[in-house]
Amino acid sequence: MITLKAVLRANAASCLLFATIFALIPQHVSLFLSAEHRAPEYVIWILAGVLMINGLHLIWASSRQSPPKLLIYYFSFGDFIWVLLSIALVCANIWVTSTQGKLLTLLVGVMVGILGALQLTLLKKPTNG
Repeated sequence: MITLKAVLRANAASCLLFATIFALIPQHVSLFLSAEHRAPEYVIWILAGVLMINGLHLIWASSRQSPPKLLIYYFSFGDFIWVLLSIALVCANIWVTSTQGKLLTLLVGVMVGILGALQLTLLKKPTNG
């Protein structure tokens, strides 16, 4: 059975993985996403910082006996914002213009959206350990 804590930890792992990649190789990330309209390196660094903070916050929340509903709504809202911004960047051809960049951006967006939806679904279950 999938638990809320497990989904929060999976979400944290995803955030921390991408934060690490973005922090260690921001130029490669930018180039992978778009050769001609690259995101500035500082944008990738900012994303790395935000993802790191969010990942650590998710780990903390998953370690609580019963995370407050508002906290789960906060994480899910952030996940859905990520999905919408990913779609917007791909559709607007801003910073994500390569075929592989678009594919990976949308794939990660789907994954993040699923995690956000699972968090909300599992929050409503009586036993969400």
